[in-house]
Amino acid sequence: MIDLNDIISTTEFNPLIYWIIALMAIPLLSFFTTTFIKKIAPAWATLLLGVNLLISIYLASQYWDTTGVSIRGNWFSIGDTQLTYSFLIDQLALIMLVVVNFISVLVHFFSMEYMRHDENKSRYFGLLGLFTFSMLGIILFYDLLFIFIFWELVGLSSFLLIGFWFEKKSASLAANKAFIMNRIGDLGFITGLMILYSQFQTFDLEGIKSLTVLSSIEDGNWVAEYFKNGELVRNSLDGRWLSAAGIALFCGAVGKSAQFPLQVWLPDAMEGPTPVSALIHAATMVAAGVFMIARIFVILDAQALEVVAVVGAITAFMAAVAAFSQFDIKKVLAYSTISQLGYMVLAMGVGAYTAGLFHLVTHAMFKAGLFLSAGTIIHQLHQLEGKDINFDPQDMRVMGGLRKYMPVTFICFLICALALAGLPGFSGFLSKDAILLNTAVWVDEKGGGFYFIEVLAFATVLITAFYTFRMIFLVFTGDFRLPKLIPANATLKPLKEGNGFLKLPMVLLAIGSLSVIFGFTMKAEDTWFYQLIQDPIFLVPESYAAFNLMDLPHEWFENLHFRVATISIGLALSGLVIAYFLFKPGAKYSASFAEKREPIGLVGQVSFYHWYQNALYEKVILKFIMWSAKRIAWFDRVILDGFINFIAKFQVVFAHLIAWFDRNIIDGFVHLTTYTTGRVGQLTRSVQSGNVQAYIMAALAFLILMLIWLLF
Repeated sequence: MIDLNDIISTTEFNPLIYWIIALMAIPLLSFFTTTFIKKIAPAWATLLLGVNLLISIYLASQYWDTTGVSIRGNWFSIGDTQLTYSFLIDQLALIMLVVVNFISVLVHFFSMEYMRHDENKSRYFGLLGLFTFSMLGIILFYDLLFIFIFWELVGLSSFLLIGFWFEKKSASLAANKAFIMNRIGDLGFITGLMILYSQFQTFDLEGIKSLTVLSSIEDGNWVAEYFKNGELVRNSLDGRWLSAAGIALFCGAVGKSAQFPLQVWLPDAMEGPTPVSALIHAATMVAAGVFMIARIFVILDAQALEVVAVVGAITAFMAAVAAFSQFDIKKVLAYSTISQLGYMVLAMGVGAYTAGLFHLVTHAMFKAGLFLSAGTIIHQLHQLEGKDINFDPQDMRVMGGLRKYMPVTFICFLICALALAGLPGFSGFLSKDAILLNTAVWVDEKGGGFYFIEVLAFATVLITAFYTFRMIFLVFTGDFRLPKLIPANATLKPLKEGNGFLKLPMVLLAIGSLSVIFGFTMKAEDTWFYQLIQDPIFLVPESYAAFNLMDLPHEWFENLHFRVATISIGLALSGLVIAYFLFKPGAKYSASFAEKREPIGLVGQVSFYHWYQNALYEKVILKFIMWSAKRIAWFDRVILDGFINFIAKFQVVFAHLIAWFDRNIIDGFVHLTTYTTGRVGQLTRSVQSGNVQAYIMAALAFLILMLIWLLF
């Protein structure tokens, strides 16, 4: 049996702490200084994040082969309660540091052109620094309390950036929606923290993991025994609290990573500047949820992981369906992000820890590339707007044929889109197929009703390919449709490719979306990423170990891998073919196509309105909340206030009665006593006349009365 204080004790000084402080201080410095140097804020902020990227690469080169370096210290103590802070630099943290800083630098560089003419660009770049700082805190800290603090800072940063153009009502509403939805998930996060703290009396993840190893299920109770300050501690909770703790923490990820049923905020988050979308969707906010699941992965029991898998599969399918009918290019990408995050969550739920993290990294590259490519298109189309030319530069129906005008953007977008569709030769194929393979094994082991998870996972492949190629055909093939939609007397300026500030980030991200970056292989298991990140051993009592596919019979595994890859490629190609016949290059679109507000048909409506979730929340849940609020307000006003007012009035009446009693009874008695005393005084005074004969006569009379009383 171990002592908790030994686990969470302060470590010896390590110079690595200076690099950690620098990594977090640099983006924070950007946040605080850009306001005061408005003219050079974009270049200054980009330079600072470039330094951060170099530090991350240096640390990765120095600590790549280590099992992990921990730094821990005492934050403060209250009595026997000791709160610590801890950092962990392991392979997962190093990869995320490089990815987050790399994408953040590219977004900063891209934004130098994208936000060039915005009056508030200094505030924008400062908020990008705050956003990056918050995400780095989640990556570096190895303590759930500190992770939660930076978790909330990520939420605050997203609120400020989504509502950056706050003068637009839609942007303000979108920011509020994101903030509120995430607070719902964070309520679960806090609940999970409290459950774990009540059992282990620490937020330190190393302490929680070490004590989880020693915990056990006894007679249906979750029992943890350990020493603290030399005294034996034995905490016991109902066994269901173990699952509840994992599910509660997962609720936080449901909010941050936009999983069902809290995913409705993410499409509305497109109200922010497009580079912000690249940062949110690729490397920071939505990635935080999946990263947090990875950090707590080893303390999730079988029941909690089943919930994770089901939520991930449902989210992946629902969001993919919602994406295939959208006309706004950013909304298509937003729903695709939700869907791909669903894949990552599904991977964690089926025990495919490495596959989920692999998809997190590959998705960060190709999704950031897609958003920056879309941002370039929107930025260049926006230049065509004028006095007589008004249109939505995000609407794919006004596009078409853009490959002729923006060839670099087209190539970059195409490469990243092929990675999203999961075709061989691109990074998305490797990571997505690893998830599908692990899902197939897990479902085969679990059996029962879990087969629907595998069906949803493979169906999502088909739908993803369909909406991806629909997007490509609508945007880049055929003829440019905008000239036919503007007034005849309006003159349209020529559409041009973006400059180097816009092109360089797209090119780098497109290169990062190629599978050769991870190895010359068709199997995720053979990539350097898989060799580096190994599935952890489960620690929770009565749980199952993550499936290690390499331990399966070789021939059986090879056959299964071939079947999964064949089905996946076949479904992706089927999606391409369907999209081609519906939106093939050269297709003629009527003028009414650009005027349609929504698709026709039940399936189109369900897709366009995202399964009517917003309507459900607004028409049912929100109305119920408002109805309940009105009833509570009535109860408060009529019953509670009425009771309080009655008490107040009763007290006033009672006070009047007491005043009357005091004035008439108490004061009357006092006055009566005074009067009686005065009258008696007058009588006794009349006896004292000074006449001796009268005194003798009175004494004789009194004596006679006494004798009569004694005799009779």
